[in-house]
Amino acid sequence: MHRSLQALQFYTSHSKEDIARLHERIRSSLASTESLTDTMIRITGQPPLIPYDEDTVTVDEWNAFLAGKHHATLADFYGTLVARPILDEDGPLPDEEKEPLPTLSRSHREPEPKRRKKEKSIKHARAKRPLPWGWIALLILCFLLGASGTYVYSTYFADSADTTPKATVEKPVTVEKTKEKKPKATTAIEDVLYVKTRSSNIYGEEAMTTLLYEADFGDGYRIVKNRDGVTEIELSDNLTGFIKTSDTTKRLEGEPLADETLLTWANDNLDTSFVTGTLIDLIGKSGEELNSLYGPPDRTYPVNGRYPDNLHQYWFYGNHFFILKDNKVTAIDWTNTTITNEQLASLAPLQLETESTGLVTSNSYRLQRFAKDGTISRIRLAEQSF
Repeated sequence: MHRSLQALQFYTSHSKEDIARLHERIRSSLASTESLTDTMIRITGQPPLIPYDEDTVTVDEWNAFLAGKHHATLADFYGTLVARPILDEDGPLPDEEKEPLPTLSRSHREPEPKRRKKEKSIKHARAKRPLPWGWIALLILCFLLGASGTYVYSTYFADSADTTPKATVEKPVTVEKTKEKKPKATTAIEDVLYVKTRSSNIYGEEAMTTLLYEADFGDGYRIVKNRDGVTEIELSDNLTGFIKTSDTTKRLEGEPLADETLLTWANDNLDTSFVTGTLIDLIGKSGEELNSLYGPPDRTYPVNGRYPDNLHQYWFYGNHFFILKDNKVTAIDWTNTTITNEQLASLAPLQLETESTGLVTSNSYRLQRFAKDGTISRIRLAEQSF
């Protein structure tokens, strides 16, 4: 926009008082500096884009310009000034030693030595930044106070306070450790016993005259009552029997295994080709269900044999047989295996053993081994029914 149009627009958009005030500010600035550039910076805060050909102007020249005398430089100055935002207050004049603000003049370049001097002075100022000695002194004081307090407490209070309680605390700790180790050695259930001999007779009365059947090593029973040399045991929901206490034990070495661990070992080490589902599925099946799965057994027991069993039935199929009680499968025996006590112990340390027998239990099942002629042995997987 032409300078005269800019001045006209300023006149039409401002009051007489504002215009008079601006003229007075220009006059005052020229009276002190006689520089159009300084006046422009003081009133607008910005230097002219292009240096003026005639930068020095007196107050008289300004008054003559306002009176109507033509002055090309002042006209250009005034048109530029009113086109810019006017500061409310006069800005300070730049110091004579300050670097001039950048302009669009291509001829204006800051001398290289001065720019380097600026960089050096900035670095020098950073290097001389004072250390916060007050904060450092405060931190040192806090450290000394803390160290002194710790020393006083440990010297005069801690020793006297710790003497007696230490002995009191150590005693129960020792007892607790002993208690924790005991279950690792043996497992004892107060109301359960296991047959620890190769076999033991079970009778129908305390006088031990009526033989019910012959229990095997590792068979477990719930205790009903302990008598003099004889223990009454639970055989079923409505039947009890009597066994020599000396043939039994209530303690097993170690802890029972997880059911899955024991059953996995049985699947991997015994012939389960006859099992259609899982071994667990066979436990609890009735005689009728066995007939449906495998047909009639090759033979059954008891028959008119030497040792009648008035509680169990034994159904034989090939090299294995099922033990039924109350017409439900409670155990499966493999009659011709080559498993030794050492092999059974690979599952877990034997919890009860003799030279010819071994026992490992889980929470719900047990594996019993019985040595036979030569290297042949019998393995029983039975349910813990108590």
